[in-house]
Amino acid sequence: MSRFWRGICIWSGLGLAALVGCGEEVDRDPALERLREEAEPLRQALEEQPEAPGLHFQLGQVFLKHGLKDSARVAFELSVALLPGFADAHFQLAQLYYDEGRVQESLAAYRQTVSLRPDHVHALNNLGFIYKKLGEMESAEEFYRQAIEQDPKFFQAYNNLGQIYKQQERFDAAQELYRRAIALSPDFAEAYVNLAKLYQLQEQLTQEREVLQAYLEQFGSTSEYSLDVRTRFDQLASSAAPPALE
Repeated sequence: MSRFWRGICIWSGLGLAALVGCGEEVDRDPALERLREEAEPLRQALEEQPEAPGLHFQLGQVFLKHGLKDSARVAFELSVALLPGFADAHFQLAQLYYDEGRVQESLAAYRQTVSLRPDHVHALNNLGFIYKKLGEMESAEEFYRQAIEQDPKFFQAYNNLGQIYKQQERFDAAQELYRRAIALSPDFAEAYVNLAKLYQLQEQLTQEREVLQAYLEQFGSTSEYSLDVRTRFDQLASSAAPPALE
């Protein structure tokens, strides 16, 4: 087995049994064979250009596609070591660091991404998400706002900023943001649910029912929220004081 394929097994933390699988048994595993088919041309190219950050990045994407997150992280780290200004590699690292629970490193990588690419709306949005998780609402609001400024059609950021305003009891502003998200993306189920919950919180039951009805007309029974929405909609129709939508 080549040093390269042994390295894949070790980076991925697959253990001794998988290490054997990456050798003699690899051709018997269709998934590993597909990985080899996609990674081998990049390995060959890297033998000739070992300091090519783009090749390391492409290899990281292959690893990520096949669920080998440790190997992907190593490849992306090599990319940014060779090219510190590689914004997309910093972004991929930020996502992997967050998945590993390395929150501060994730924040640093997202910040590096937006310092290189101020228009990287997904990095801005994810910074907002992390800061909200950390309870730093002012920072979260600022990054969601920046995402919207960079892309006024980025509907997820409107919804996320609406959640901040809801917590701050800025209900009218939150309603406007949820409705904007729905207008930009009528198939964005989460915004309907958030808007309905906000009307419920304010005891504006007529408006809540209208939103739930719009949701059911748009999604029917196919969305992950459909059962809860249908239950709440029926309760509103049959009870003057229905229980809360969970």
